Amino acid sequence: MSSIDDGAVVDFVQSLGSPSSSGTISANTVPDKVSRRELLARINIEEATLLAEGRPWYEIKASLLQEADKAFIKDLSGMSDQYDILIPLPEDRAQLPPEGYHTFYINQLERGLRFPVPRFIQSLCDHLSVSPSQLTPNSYSSLLGLGILLKYYQAPLSLHLIYNMTQIRQKDVGKIFIRLKPEYGFIKWNPSSHKGWMSRYFFVRRNVREGIAWYCDMSWAEKPTKRVLPPPVQEYNPIPFIKDACTKCFNARDLIREDLLCHFGFSRKGVAVEGDLAERIMKSHLLEAYKKKKSEASRGSTSQAEERVDPTFEEHVDLSLEEPVNPPPVELSKEKKRKLSSGGDKHPKKKKTSSSTELNTEAGTSQPDVEVSSFIAQPVASTTVAFFQHFIPPLDVPVVSSASDKKITEALASHFLQALLWGGELSRRVTKAREVAHSSKRSLNDVMAKHDKLMKEIEEVRGASDAEKRSLEQKLTDLEASFIRLQEEMKKAGEEAEERIKRAQEEAEASWEKRKADFLKSDEFDRLCSTRALSFFQQGFDGCLTQIRDNGYSEAKNPFSFLDVLKSLEALPDNGEAGLSGEK
Repeated sequence: MSSIDDGAVVDFVQSLGSPSSSGTISANTVPDKVSRRELLARINIEEATLLAEGRPWYEIKASLLQEADKAFIKDLSGMSDQYDILIPLPEDRAQLPPEGYHTFYINQLERGLRFPVPRFIQSLCDHLSVSPSQLTPNSYSSLLGLGILLKYYQAPLSLHLIYNMTQIRQKDVGKIFIRLKPEYGFIKWNPSSHKGWMSRYFFVRRNVREGIAWYCDMSWAEKPTKRVLPPPVQEYNPIPFIKDACTKCFNARDLIREDLLCHFGFSRKGVAVEGDLAERIMKSHLLEAYKKKKSEASRGSTSQAEERVDPTFEEHVDLSLEEPVNPPPVELSKEKKRKLSSGGDKHPKKKKTSSSTELNTEAGTSQPDVEVSSFIAQPVASTTVAFFQHFIPPLDVPVVSSASDKKITEALASHFLQALLWGGELSRRVTKAREVAHSSKRSLNDVMAKHDKLMKEIEEVRGASDAEKRSLEQKLTDLEASFIRLQEEMKKAGEEAEERIKRAQEEAEASWEKRKADFLKSDEFDRLCSTRALSFFQQGFDGCLTQIRDNGYSEAKNPFSFLDVLKSLEALPDNGEAGLSGEK
């Protein structure tokens, strides 16, 4: 398979404490950073070699996860105790997990996958004859977001509906990409890429009776199969849901948050929904931002300038406007508003002249300083009065019709029309401001919740740091006490050693004197002295004999006994005898 020695790699990984494919864990210690870098270097060399051989990606990629990632995987995936997690070895591959195990990726968990795998996703994978582990991370966020919206609209999670609304593609051999069709693209903002996700896989096994562990075929397939859909369990008309959903734009990341997954049954962590469910799902500000972006991209700068409201209106608008003295008995219907808007569009827009800002003393109101249509700035008298008469009570019609000054009636009708139109504009702006306030409040609540959580984490870290600091100070104090005690023991040991050395020297000197005295009194000393004296005596005797012979003494003529050394020694007197002879 490669030029790397697999046995050496296995031995090295087992020395790091990683489990084997059988689930056994080595008893060796945890690896240090140098060993981890060495392992990653070996894996990189292995992958480069396999890549050069032209192998597919699932035969190249080795898992880079460690035993310490098990707790993170279990917490993120919401697994119960019925699941077992196994970290792959460098020679393990995603498409060939150990017997009884199945492959999944951490990035799939980050995009909403929870255990057990949702039933409608397993049904879709079973229809395609692929394993759920072969779906890309964004496929899970798209499918789960669609499932949340269907449940929110009380629509069934039908295989027909999911299959007909999604687009299934094969990005690479063994990788399946599922997303909504372009005409149903109301779920957006999935990440554009997930770097390194193919090297972050793990193995999972479910401890239940054989045959009910999974609801789909978990075996690996190189490509999906196209089969005829089975008949639907129940009939459902998806047109109302599609029409309503296509007018909105949803953020995939917000749809797969943990509280929504728990609320709609896709996660079993038991997290409560934060805030209002309808506001969380609809996200009207996302829809408005998306529409605005789309309209700005499609229209020119001229049309944008015509549709944009004068910013001075927002600065001078008075939210505490009083109602007219004679309010209309009924509100303007939608049909009349539409007719009014269509009639106003026939006149060109222009800036308000200086005369439009003068105070009307009879009506007691002033026209707002905004850019308005000619229908408002210079209304047609007959049209305005006719429109105004629709809102006059029947008893007041003769009074208004018999008014002598037509200008007053026209002014009253004009200001009534302005108040009616700008009242709707004010209501729209107040509604928008209320939505912005609600959104800001939710954002502030989220920020405050994150702030509280961060403060708790800081307090915990600070408490742990203080405890560790106190522990280190206690250890330092104990070490100082141990050092002082060790110094005292060393000093005492040195004094004892000096005393022992001195005593040993005295004992050695006394022993030497005693041995010397005993030696001087011993027979050995006497023998040594005798041997030495004999040597001196013999040398002196030989010297005297030589002198005698040199002076002409003849031994033949005069044979004396003293000429023999042995006889002379025998003739020598003992010490006592010598002393006595000396006294004599």
